[in-house]
Amino acid sequence: MKKATLLATAIAGLSFSGASMADVTAFIEMPLTASQEAVTSPTPTPAPVSNGYGRITALYDNTTKVLTYNVNWKLEGDAVPRTHEAGNNHIHGPAGVGTAAPIVIPFPDLPLTNSGNVSGSITLTAEQAAAIETDLIEGRMYYNIHSTLYSSGEIRAQLISNGANATGAVYQNSELTLSNVLVPGLEGAQAYDAVLNSATGTFVLTTATPLR
Repeated sequence: MKKATLLATAIAGLSFSGASMADVTAFIEMPLTASQEAVTSPTPTPAPVSNGYGRITALYDNTTKVLTYNVNWKLEGDAVPRTHEAGNNHIHGPAGVGTAAPIVIPFPDLPLTNSGNVSGSITLTAEQAAAIETDLIEGRMYYNIHSTLYSSGEIRAQLISNGANATGAVYQNSELTLSNVLVPGLEGAQAYDAVLNSATGTFVLTTATPLR
């Protein structure tokens, strides 16, 4: 069965110039959810009571230091993005799942709408790149959106890069395999393959637990 790479999917929706593929780290369709806002460190904080959701896809070129991104979101009820310190959406780090960290890269403000989709790019300064590049590439950064309901953050996405061998959903022998599913609250690696079995006509999760 032919497997389409997630990187190819990302490139179709984003544009960037002058980068060789070897220099680009891809974060494809990272899920934005309220559950990821629950942290145990440095101060235990429960997740917001929110059905907000979204996705962020980003490509980071470690030669030009350009981060190209696309974000789509839907917040709870009639909430809209709200300014918190340096804008209403940011990258924080360094931090793994379940850990809070300071803002390191502010993004241009999202429009004040309950849902939306934006694309853009940010060029990191030499100082920013030196401070965060390794942590960004190795999955120790997260992106979140602050809202009028939850000023400290309503929905969050851990930025886990998709490796060169990452694949899209594969259906074979009555099983659907979803690669790079994010699982909060587990120690160790945060990316897993989720396998759903349809032998009985209904998909049943047999390994891992998808975030949303």
